Amino acid sequence: MASDPDQEYVYSSAVEVSVNGTYAVGATQTWDAFMRQSYDQANQAISRQAQVLLQRGNVSAGEARALVEGQRNALVLQMRQRLSPWGRMYSELLKPSGNLPTLERLVAQKGSIEAVLTSVGKSRRAVNRFAATVRVAGPAAIVIQITLSGVIIAQAAPQDRSRVAAGQAGSIALGAAGGAAGAWAGCATGAMLLSPTLVLPIIGELGTGGGCLIGGIIGAFGVGAAGAMAGEHAGTAAYDFVTQLEWTRR
Repeated sequence: MASDPDQEYVYSSAVEVSVNGTYAVGATQTWDAFMRQSYDQANQAISRQAQVLLQRGNVSAGEARALVEGQRNALVLQMRQRLSPWGRMYSELLKPSGNLPTLERLVAQKGSIEAVLTSVGKSRRAVNRFAATVRVAGPAAIVIQITLSGVIIAQAAPQDRSRVAAGQAGSIALGAAGGAAGAWAGCATGAMLLSPTLVLPIIGELGTGGGCLIGGIIGAFGVGAAGAMAGEHAGTAAYDFVTQLEWTRR
């Protein structure tokens, strides 16, 4: 941003909105992506335990239940509590906490305890691929936002740099907050629009989850960009208020 009316902007408004919106998406979902990585690693440990039981043979129902319900389901609930509001909603749509699979249900679906143990450590490939992408793209978006803010501050006139820095700090803070709120609202809206498909086995679940995912990205981008702009104005206004106060001694 230029303080001199005759000085050209360092970036266009389209670039500003794009960077702010992309940063909001990245800041919102990067944490969830890294938590997904932790979940996958814990899942692999459970899978290795299942393989040991299968190699030993003569697996009892009690041992299988302890692994499936005691460890796997407990892991799902534990990791879900650490997700963002958007991440928890998305996870609940794909696999509701109140309807986690029991050993009996899985045996009925797969035919045997051995078949259940063979697949106990597997997770959704589509979610894993998305999380892997976000783990790379999310931090990159954050770096781009911080870099742009640094350029804007550096390009400001020396006497205005503190004021511009305050605006950029507000932009980064409210951009992230707006992205989180927008992701949750977008997820709720997208899931609600596709909720009638839940009557369809498998397809309905994936459709509603997809609506949450797409709606969350759109919501995080839009609300995050708006929040960044509002944050910039709030930051500069706060700076002006503080610096223009007249202190008197009594």
